[in-house]
Amino acid sequence: MKTNKYLRNQLLFLSGWRRRAIPVLAGLALGACSDPRPPEVRGAPVQAVPAARAPVTVDVCGQPVTYTQVPQRAVTHGINITEMFLALGLQDRLVGYGGLRDITRLPPAQQPLLATVPDLSNQGMNLETLIHAQPDFVFSGWSYGFRPGQITPASLQALGIASYVLSESCIRQVARERVSLEDTFQDLLALGRIFAIEERAEALVNGLRAELQRTTDALQGLPRKPRVFVFDSGTDIPVTTGRYAMPQAMIEAAGATNIFDDLDSSWVRGNWEDVIARDPDWIVIVDNDSPTADGKRQFLLNQPELSYLQAIRAQRFVLMDFAEATPGPRNVQAVRRLAHALHPERIPSP
Repeated sequence: MKTNKYLRNQLLFLSGWRRRAIPVLAGLALGACSDPRPPEVRGAPVQAVPAARAPVTVDVCGQPVTYTQVPQRAVTHGINITEMFLALGLQDRLVGYGGLRDITRLPPAQQPLLATVPDLSNQGMNLETLIHAQPDFVFSGWSYGFRPGQITPASLQALGIASYVLSESCIRQVARERVSLEDTFQDLLALGRIFAIEERAEALVNGLRAELQRTTDALQGLPRKPRVFVFDSGTDIPVTTGRYAMPQAMIEAAGATNIFDDLDSSWVRGNWEDVIARDPDWIVIVDNDSPTADGKRQFLLNQPELSYLQAIRAQRFVLMDFAEATPGPRNVQAVRRLAHALHPERIPSP
C-alpha cells in the first residue's frame, strides 16, 4: 500500500511505541447506578478479555473484515458512536474519544464513564493525537471521523490499527439500498463479536428491537402519514436528511414520510424552495449545538416565506438531539417520542 511521507513517519513512530508499550490493565468495576447495560446483564462485572482468540470476520461496508485479536485499547470518534460503545459496557477498553464537544450531551448515566478517559479531539480526528493514545482499534464512520485523504480504515491498517465503520455512513463509499434501524442493531452485534461480548450485545439489541416493535405495531393501518422536514442547520441553504440518513428510517418507523426521501444521499444541502413546495406537517429540529435548538426554531418562525407552511402555522416542532438523529442506542426511544407527537391517539406519552 502506498503511503505519503507523513503517514510513513507515523508508521515509524508507531513501531517505536509498540516496543515500549506496557501491558493493558484490567477494567474498572462500576456501580449499578452508572451501568448503561440492559437489565439482563446489569450488575455483571466488566472483565478484561484475553486478546488472543480465534479470528472473527464481520461485514464492514459490504466487505468481510477479519479481527484476529480482541481489542484492548479502543478509540471512538462521534458522540453517537461513543454512546454505542458505552451502552455495551466497553468503557474499560476506551483509551480516548473524540467528536464530543460537551460530555453533558451524553445520557447522565454515561457521563461518569468518561471522567478519566482522555478527550483526544472535540472536532476532527487528529492522527498524531490518536497515535499517542496507542490504540489497537478505532470505531468511527465516514464523515464522522474518517475522511478520504485523511484518516481512513486503510491508513489505520497500514499503522497496524484495526477499525470498524458505522454502517449508516457506508453510503459515502459504497451504494446501499436503504437505511434502517437494523443498521444500528447490526453495528452493536458486530461490536459484540469483535470484543467477545456477544451475549451482552444480543441482550441490548433484543431489548431495543422489542421496544421498536411495540411502537410500529401500534401504528399499523394509519389512514394518513404526516410529512416531516428535518432541519439540521443553515440559513441560506438548509442542511437536511435524504433517504440514506438515519432520520429517514426513524420517520418511517414513527408513521410518517420524509419530504426529502427522494434525495439519494444522507445528510445533504437542500433548498427552501423545495421545503415550501412540499409543505411539511411537522419539522424535526436537530440539536447539534450551533445554533441552539430554540435559535433554529425562532429562525424558522421569523422567515416570512415560510409562514404559510402547515408546520409553521401550527408550530408543530419536535426536538431531536444529534445523538438521537444519528445511529445509536437512543434511536428507538426517539422514534417513540416522535411517534407520540405525530400520533398521540396511538402512542401514549413516553
